[in-house]
Amino acid sequence: MHGIYNFNVITMNKLKILRKEKNVSQKEIAQILNISQNGYSQYETETRIIPIILLTKLSNYYNVSIDYILGLTNIKDKYPISKIIHTNYNMNRLKEIREDKDLKQKDVSKILNMSRTGYSDYETGSNNIPTINIINLAIYYNVPIDYILYLTDERIPHKRK
Repeated sequence: MHGIYNFNVITMNKLKILRKEKNVSQKEIAQILNISQNGYSQYETETRIIPIILLTKLSNYYNVSIDYILGLTNIKDKYPISKIIHTNYNMNRLKEIREDKDLKQKDVSKILNMSRTGYSDYETGSNNIPTINIINLAIYYNVPIDYILYLTDERIPHKRK
C-alpha cells in the first residue's frame, strides 16, 4: 500500500484550466453547481476545499475523472461508468476496500487520525466524508476516487503523479 499524504491545500488549478478550455465563466459554473460565483471562485483560488458532491458534478460536466480535477493524475480520461447503481453516496465501498486489505476500522481511523466511530460513520454513510479524507484513502488504497464513490468499477487508477 502507498503512504498517506497530508495535503494542506488541494491544488484546484485544474478547475480553472477546465473552465477556460470549455470557455465558460465562473458565474456559469457556479450556476451549474447551484452556488454563488464567489463560492466557486474560492475553489479555484484554493481558499476552500471543494466538497465531493460538487466534484462529482464537475467531473460529469467536464467529462474527466475526479482524480484529474484534484491533480492526482494528469490523465483526463474519465473511467468507465459503474454498472452498480448507487443513489446516496453510501460508502460501503470503503468497507469493501478496507476488508480486501485485511484492515480493521481502527486501523484506518489511525491512518486518518480520527476516532474509529467517526470513520465508521463514513462507511455506513451516516456522515459525509470530507474531500481530504477521501483523497488520502484513494492514495493509501491506490484506487481512483471515482471507484470509492461508485462512479466506476475500475480499481486501478490512472497513472498517479
